Amino acid sequence: MPPRTQALRVDVLSPGAVLSGRFRVERVLGQGGMGVVVAAHHLQLDRRVALKFLLPEAVKSEVVLARFLREARTAARLQGEHVARVIDVGTLDEGTPFLVMEYLEGRDLADTLKLRGALPQDEAVTYVLQACEALAEAHAAGIVHRDLKPANLFLARRPDGTAAVKVLDFGISKASMYDSVDAALTRESAMMGSPAYMSPEQLRSARDVDHRTDVWSLGVVLYELLTGRVVFDAATLPDLHVQILSAAPSSVRVRRPELPPLLDGVVMRCLEKDPARRFSSVADLAAALAPFAPPASRIHVERAVRTAGGTHLSVADVAPATALSPAQAWPQAPAVGHATSTSEPLPPPRAYGAAAPVFPAYPVVPPALAPEPRAQSAASTLAVVGLVLLLLFVVFIGGACVVCAGVVSL
Repeated sequence: MPPRTQALRVDVLSPGAVLSGRFRVERVLGQGGMGVVVAAHHLQLDRRVALKFLLPEAVKSEVVLARFLREARTAARLQGEHVARVIDVGTLDEGTPFLVMEYLEGRDLADTLKLRGALPQDEAVTYVLQACEALAEAHAAGIVHRDLKPANLFLARRPDGTAAVKVLDFGISKASMYDSVDAALTRESAMMGSPAYMSPEQLRSARDVDHRTDVWSLGVVLYELLTGRVVFDAATLPDLHVQILSAAPSSVRVRRPELPPLLDGVVMRCLEKDPARRFSSVADLAAALAPFAPPASRIHVERAVRTAGGTHLSVADVAPATALSPAQAWPQAPAVGHATSTSEPLPPPRAYGAAAPVFPAYPVVPPALAPEPRAQSAASTLAVVGLVLLLLFVVFIGGACVVCAGVVSL
C-alpha cells in the first residue's frame, strides 16, 4: 500500500497556483465524492491538461489511495481514442498524489440526459458502440471496468466539432495481473461502483466478476439513453438490490414503442441475470447493434472486433435473435452467385468473430472423368435416333408377321 499522505489544501488549487513547478492551475472542472479535477496549463509542454486529486477525506484511506494509483496504471495501458488517457502521475510537495490526464471539453452523458432526456436511436447506439470499442481494448488487456454509467462516459469534442465518447474512471477496475496483490482492495471496495448499473454477480461478489459485468452495465446505459430512465429504480438500496437480482426488466418498447423489436432484444440480452446468457463479449454486442447504427458509426464495430481478436464480417452477419424474442428473425442478406434447386434453409448468420460455418461435403466428379458438354449432347442425340430405329424395326417385324399370317390362312 502507498504511504499515507497529507490532506490537499484548498488554496493549492486556486487559479494561478503553480504545482510541482510544471502546472499552472486555471480552474476547477468538477468534484466528485472522492476527487476533484482541475484544468491546468503544462508550462513545459505548453498545452492544457487535467489534473485529478483526491479530496482530504479520501486521502485518509489507504484503500482509496491504492484505488487512485490503480487508475493511473490501468488507464496508462490503454491508448485507444475512446479512453481518457493518463499522461503522467505526480506528487505535490506535501505528498498528495495526482494524475495528469488529457484535457477534454464537453459534458458527460449523465448531464446530457438531464438536459435532453431520451436520445435518438442513432445517437444512443453510436455512443454505446464507441464505449464498446474502448472496452474491447480494456478487456483484451485483462481489465474489467466495473463502474460503467453515463457519468463515466464523457462526450468530448473532436477538433472537427463532432462528439466522441471517452470512458473515464478505471479506479475500481479489475485487472487480472493485479488480483493477487490487490485482494484486500477488492474486498474492501466490494460495494464501490454505482448500484443502479451493477450486474447481479457484482452485487453478490465484486471479486468474482468478469468482462460480462461490463456488458450488463452497457445494457443499462443503452436502456437509459433510449428511454431517459434507468432499468431498475427503487426508494432504498436494499429494494434496488432485490430488483436487480430477481426482477425482470421492462421492455424498452414500453417507453419507446417506435423502437425496433430487435433492438429491444439486444438490450434485454445484455440484462440477462445469468452472465452465460448475455453477449459473450463487447465485440458481440457491437455486432448485434450494427444494424441499428448509422453507417458512419459501424467503424466502431470493426475496431471492436479487431481489438477483441475477431475477424471482419459484413454488417449483414450479425448476432442471431435472442431467446427473449424467438419469433423475431434477423434480416438475411440476399444470396449472391448462381441459383440452386435446393429448398434447404440458409444457415443462420454468425456473430462477429465467430468461426466460418462448416457446410457438408458433397461428392465431386474428378474433372478428368466428367463428360464434356458436347459429348453429352451427341450421346443424347444418338440415343434418340437408336430408339426411333428400334421402334421402326418393331413395327416392320410386326407388319411382316401379320402379312405372313394372312397368306397362310389363304
